[in-house]
Amino acid sequence: MSSSITIEIPMPSPKESSDFQLRRRRAAKLTHFFGVDYRELIHDILESIEKGVEEERKRGTLRPEEVESLLHKLHDLRTRQDGFL
Repeated sequence: MSSSITIEIPMPSPKESSDFQLRRRRAAKLTHFFGVDYRELIHDILESIEKGVEEERKRGTLRPEEVESLLHKLHDLRTRQDGFL
């Protein structure tokens, strides 16, 4: 007895592929223009935000639960960033 298994792998449509390629080209142009790539830029931005949250915590302008929430969101963003890059 023989059996046959068919697996369908969805292929991106030509429009999806061209949109992705267009975004990659734009990102490459920006990287070249600014002299920094996305990974470096987003890392620096997240680090700056984290320092700002810590400074505001020390000044007492943020409640402890606000600080916790913001730091948790920053952690989530960093985790996503690491997953995508």
